[in-house]
Amino acid sequence: MPVFNFFHWSQQHGYTLTGSGVLIQVEISIPVALKEHLSGKGLPIPPPQSGFALIDTGASATAVDQSIFDALGVTLIDKIKTSTPHGEAESPIYPANVNFPGLNISDMPMERLIGCNLKWRTIEDKEVIMLVGRDLLQWFLMVYNGKSSDVFLAW
Repeated sequence: MPVFNFFHWSQQHGYTLTGSGVLIQVEISIPVALKEHLSGKGLPIPPPQSGFALIDTGASATAVDQSIFDALGVTLIDKIKTSTPHGEAESPIYPANVNFPGLNISDMPMERLIGCNLKWRTIEDKEVIMLVGRDLLQWFLMVYNGKSSDVFLAW
């Protein structure tokens, strides 16, 4: 069981768990079927896109910044109605592979990731490109210790 302990403290900002949230390094790449198709045709395979994922227990589904799918050249496969604090909308759905290097999780196929505008930088200048929703969190054990600004995450 891959385990990762996140201690959110920095010299400059102190305890950052309340400011930045739980951040996990993430790499997003094209789905295996697309990789095999491109490889079979002798076409270049786009490199994975890296950044950070924010654990969002309030989100029912995992979302990725739209620019990541654009950079990878992944085509949408569906659209769904979504509801956010900004209101209701129709959002595109994409397939991708996800790696969480800190947890030794690689090539995790994600068939239904929501594309949206969510990219931003934290107070420690980490670029957030993904929100990890409950559809993915259901497979993890997470202990959130706010008192010590510490998070335990196991796969």
